[in-house]
Amino acid sequence: MIFIYLQTIISGKKIEIPFRIITLNNDGAGISVFNFSPSVSVSKSVFTQQKLDRLEIASASPFLDIADDLIEEINMTPLVFSDPKQFNLLKSQFKTIGYNFEIKPIFLWNRVEDRKKTIDTYVKSTFHFPFQSIDYAKTYVQSMYAYKTNYAQLLADETSKIITDHKLDWSSYKQAPGVYYFLNADEEIIYVGKAKNIRKRLQSHFSQQSTSSTISYSEVKEIDVEYTGNDVIAQLLESQRIKSIQPIYNKQQLHDAAPFVINKGCTAKGINNLKIVRKAHIDNLPERYFNRTSVKNALIDFCDTYNLCRKHCGIETVKGPCSKVTKDCLACVCDLSELIANYNKRFAIAFFQFKHKKTHSIYKLKGRTMHEDAFVYTLNGIYEGFGFIDKDEVISNENDILGHLNKQTNNYDTSRIVSKLMTQISKDHILNLSL
Repeated sequence: MIFIYLQTIISGKKIEIPFRIITLNNDGAGISVFNFSPSVSVSKSVFTQQKLDRLEIASASPFLDIADDLIEEINMTPLVFSDPKQFNLLKSQFKTIGYNFEIKPIFLWNRVEDRKKTIDTYVKSTFHFPFQSIDYAKTYVQSMYAYKTNYAQLLADETSKIITDHKLDWSSYKQAPGVYYFLNADEEIIYVGKAKNIRKRLQSHFSQQSTSSTISYSEVKEIDVEYTGNDVIAQLLESQRIKSIQPIYNKQQLHDAAPFVINKGCTAKGINNLKIVRKAHIDNLPERYFNRTSVKNALIDFCDTYNLCRKHCGIETVKGPCSKVTKDCLACVCDLSELIANYNKRFAIAFFQFKHKKTHSIYKLKGRTMHEDAFVYTLNGIYEGFGFIDKDEVISNENDILGHLNKQTNNYDTSRIVSKLMTQISKDHILNLSL
């Protein structure tokens, strides 16, 4: 088995031009260095930018001259590359001299991104050699050897130790939706995740760890689980927990962009209008609009319901009259065919009703047991929380249901999840109440 690493010059739009090949044999001791001149022209400025000795590299033998020695060394031996890109670079060099380099290589990683998260980072941060130096190349190929020969055993040992320490019994975890928590020795939650099948997901964490994982599994000393009965509530609960706890190994759903709000104002002519803007301050008011589409749809509904001007409701951006005039041939305040005073009076009544209208929606979902239902509750389209209720409990009004509500805070991710739920759940599982 031969470990191979190609050093390259980066030119143009991240084009990699090989100029050195390092090989390491299977005993981890014998390193060979093959320097050769680039197969394409490289400008002087590129050498300068990358702090390379232009004369030394340009005066090296062409690849054709070192190819026979390289072939002799790697012939009939399994070749190990860090990733497919490295292999393709070497294959392209042999192609330039007409050599049919058809072998089946071994890759440590199938993606360049996974390689960069492991050996690239390790070599750069530990040894601090210049990226294109010979010392960097030798250290890199030695690290490949260490990874290939030791990592599988180290990973197995770490997994075995974690499982032994926890005495994990996978049968104790249900094959059901829920949220799981990884805790460290100080009982701090360091990671929150959700799954449709808790047992299967936990097994994948500890028995199929990958090099791309950001979790340090050796820190996990305890696992807690909350079963939710369905994947929707698992998603909602996961989002809430991540934002409130801020676990160190969670990288997604930690922060929200500022929500959109509807601002009321008036034009220079005194016409009442509405604008969509990002909220500039933090308060305790529940937020509804976390994307521009949702707030625009609300304005369209408001405008059409109360027969208002599409231009002054922030739906259309035009210099002249809105489409009510130009397409529908209707009177509108934007072309002054309706008196401003009359329009503003209608607008004020409509806006008051819009602000004070309350629409309660209860979405029925599968519960945690066959004797239970789950539900998600929204007020004016704003996510308010979820709950569970026994199927034989007597329900006379919505307050009987809301007595079981686990109140939650709406955010960008819960808004996204609930918006998707609204389009997927059947109508007979939705209770709408407008007050």
